[in-house]
Amino acid sequence: MKEIEDMTREAAESIEDVVKNIIVAELRVDRGRLGPATHLMKDLGADSLDALNIALRLEEAFKIKIPDDAIPRFLTVGDIVRGVSEHLTART
Repeated sequence: MKEIEDMTREAAESIEDVVKNIIVAELRVDRGRLGPATHLMKDLGADSLDALNIALRLEEAFKIKIPDDAIPRFLTVGDIVRGVSEHLTART
């Protein structure tokens, strides 16, 4: 059971790492500013076009399709990591 928990934790950390890399590249912000509660618009100054570009890069990186109505729910780094994880889980 511990092995499964470790694999799940590693997978979540990997998703979080990729999400943060995309946000850093798209918004040109310091990675140190990114935590689970960091709000893309309020804390990082992202706009709706930035959110769309981040969603497109997430789709490309993870080979998933994010429904347009899900994008507005991706407000924080933690929201994005959870959303990507859910899409990946639903796909398998």
